[in-house]
Amino acid sequence: MFRAIRGICPNCGEGRFYRGLWGVKPTCEVCGVRFERDTGAWLGALVIAYTAGILAVLLVAAVTIILWGLYHSLEWVLIATGVLTILLLYRPIKGFWVWSMWAAGLVVRDDEIVDPGGPRTGE
Repeated sequence: MFRAIRGICPNCGEGRFYRGLWGVKPTCEVCGVRFERDTGAWLGALVIAYTAGILAVLLVAAVTIILWGLYHSLEWVLIATGVLTILLLYRPIKGFWVWSMWAAGLVVRDDEIVDPGGPRTGE
């Protein structure tokens, strides 16, 4: 899991799966696993990052309001907190998401896909 958070392929532990800042390569250049099977595969990572942003905003709001009360431009502090949290955590959360899809058996090479509607043996 920690390798995937750093952007290293969870299958082989050698290839890198990031392309650019947040983009993911289609396949690992070392072992050939495909990282994205369906469109919207990264929606879960986005939801986790968004949730982390909301929790950070709530924490900063609670601490600053308790310490200093409601003050001028508190909303800008909270907006900056949410945006920075999402921007800083999206990449490691996306790595965690790749690892979780790999652990669930969804990140495999194209030749390892089992067709559930295909012919059955022994019939």
